[in-house]
Amino acid sequence: MDLLSRISSEVWVQLHYRYKGELFRFNLPLQQGEKFLDGLSLNYSWSTIPGGLRFSLVMNPLSSVELESLEITGALNYGENIKSVFVNGYQSWTGSRERYPGERMAALGWPGRLMSFQRYGDAGFYQYSEKKGRFHGYSYAYVRYDDKLLFAGSLDESAGYTVIGIDTRRNLFSIIKDISGLKLSGRRLMLDLVLMEGKASDVLNAYAGCRRQEPLAAQRAFWWSAGRRKAGGGDEVRIRRVLESLRSRKIPVDYFIVDHGWHSSVGDWSKPAAGIPSGMASLAVEIRGSGYKPGLWFAPFVVEMDSAIYRTRKEWLAHDSKNRIRPVGWLREYGGLLYALDLSRADVRDYIAGCVARFRDEWSFEFLRLDLLYAAAFSPVPGKNRGEILRDAVDFLVSIKGDLKYEMSGIPLETAFGKTEYCRIAADTTPYWEHLYKRNIHARERASTINALRSTVGRKHLDGLFFANSVDAFHIGGPGVNMEKPRRLTQLLLHYLMGTLVGGRGDVQQYSEEEQHVLFSLFPLLTPRIDEITEFRRTVLIRYSVAQRSYFSAVNLSERVRNYTLPEGLWFLASAPEQTSRHLEGGGQHTLKPGWSATYMRIEREAADPFAGSDGHIIPGCEIASIISNGENSWTVRPAADALNTFRVWLRVSGNSTVLINGEPAGLSVTAEGLKLAEGVVKTLS
Repeated sequence: MDLLSRISSEVWVQLHYRYKGELFRFNLPLQQGEKFLDGLSLNYSWSTIPGGLRFSLVMNPLSSVELESLEITGALNYGENIKSVFVNGYQSWTGSRERYPGERMAALGWPGRLMSFQRYGDAGFYQYSEKKGRFHGYSYAYVRYDDKLLFAGSLDESAGYTVIGIDTRRNLFSIIKDISGLKLSGRRLMLDLVLMEGKASDVLNAYAGCRRQEPLAAQRAFWWSAGRRKAGGGDEVRIRRVLESLRSRKIPVDYFIVDHGWHSSVGDWSKPAAGIPSGMASLAVEIRGSGYKPGLWFAPFVVEMDSAIYRTRKEWLAHDSKNRIRPVGWLREYGGLLYALDLSRADVRDYIAGCVARFRDEWSFEFLRLDLLYAAAFSPVPGKNRGEILRDAVDFLVSIKGDLKYEMSGIPLETAFGKTEYCRIAADTTPYWEHLYKRNIHARERASTINALRSTVGRKHLDGLFFANSVDAFHIGGPGVNMEKPRRLTQLLLHYLMGTLVGGRGDVQQYSEEEQHVLFSLFPLLTPRIDEITEFRRTVLIRYSVAQRSYFSAVNLSERVRNYTLPEGLWFLASAPEQTSRHLEGGGQHTLKPGWSATYMRIEREAADPFAGSDGHIIPGCEIASIISNGENSWTVRPAADALNTFRVWLRVSGNSTVLINGEPAGLSVTAEGLKLAEGVVKTLS
């Protein structure tokens, strides 16, 4: 169906505003051209663009006007062949995945409000309908069909967040601007939105082109930290021990991040915790001497109750419209109740700028992990709304960064477009699979491995468009990890495939030999090309390639056993916990338990490449630099420079004579598919 035939020519606008002390409420049809209201004019226009339509709404007041609400609604025929609906969640942590067309978006339960979850998301200011087929999201959304998307995306959020509503049962759409408290004194663009239809990659690239925000240069990178601690709990001995364990194992870390707990309290950033007596500059020197770039966790916009700022400088704290100081969250590991700073104050901005300058110039850190950024706009202030406040806050951070690299987290994503090298696109992970109680009260921002993985898949499409996607730590081993091993591997696989900035925490010395093998299977850290991601009943099927080899991974992110069909062809099934590597023909049905995954490498029957599988990398073959024939039935297999595992390799051979792999006799076997294989062991270069 053509896009122009989907959308009704008539839309309605509901607008509430105050002019000269009087409240005006209008609900009227919105047609192209200028419309005059009391003290205000609206100019609505739409135009065709390649692949879709572009809509804009401009307001021009006669004198000062204070806006209260703006909602546009209209009819949109979604058709009957909807596969799924995606609506982008409020901020980084908010669960964001493709949903069933008839699914219900549940509101946060009252126990979640007692736990302060409404402070992290939109539950504190948006009314969930909780009806089947009704969805809402921020900045962009899409409806997926068999071979295309119907996509809506905001091009300008400077006047406030754009909330996109989709009602698949009543064939309606809505656009709400979060503008409460916004004051207009002159002509202003209120809405600039595109509606496009086409292939997923084409539509998303076209959207990025319309926004004209190039992503900052960001390389594929691996980070590590010694682990999080409560404020004041930083432990220099532990940090140096973890550094030594990484060095001794030659793990190729890009950024070593001194994580939460290095500071005396959240908000007091001038000196480290008592457990770091040598100082932060000394730690940065050792990190750099280990061959890594030093990074630092920093929450620039919040303070905890135990901080000196909270005790002695309460005028620095943000107040709401009723002049109250309200907490922006409660996180036990971050010191309990957290409060936002008032960024309209020059002395507050000077304090934050001074902290960043100290981290960069005095302590010589190169990377900042900026967290809890949503707090800057927790409460609108007179004359400004949430979107404006946070945009100003992020622009301020950009203005003081110098040559630092940023990773932003806990932030409404559109605000970070083009402003940071890396951006967190999912909730924090946990050493367990799911927090059932928080799931059941519908806490969308909850820390949970499965919640994070669903968003990691759901927001993969953002990677490289406006920033590089980052994900929280994976959990492989060490004390406290309470996940079955196949689920640990699933987490590792999806982080590897979907994230550009990936990493972990903890002391590798505490890993078992098997757990170290799993960790080492990440290296070398290559960049797979994702060709296709399909999802059905929360089973994710991924087609991708590395160099000239093709791969297929199936991941079960549901709570039930799921089946999937392996594509036709000859495949090598990678080894995994409770799963032995083997060769098999495609076309059949296979089963995955909840949270489990399987990875396959395609074997081309007529290809000259003899490679038929390996077990040293999470993606078979990525640990190999070259396979060289030394003559009949003799092969040299060279591992990649960053390969850390000794591994088995399988090569296709012919004849019955002895086969040598790296000068050693290989084991010979014949598969059920008729493949004659030679199996050998390859040792790393280190």
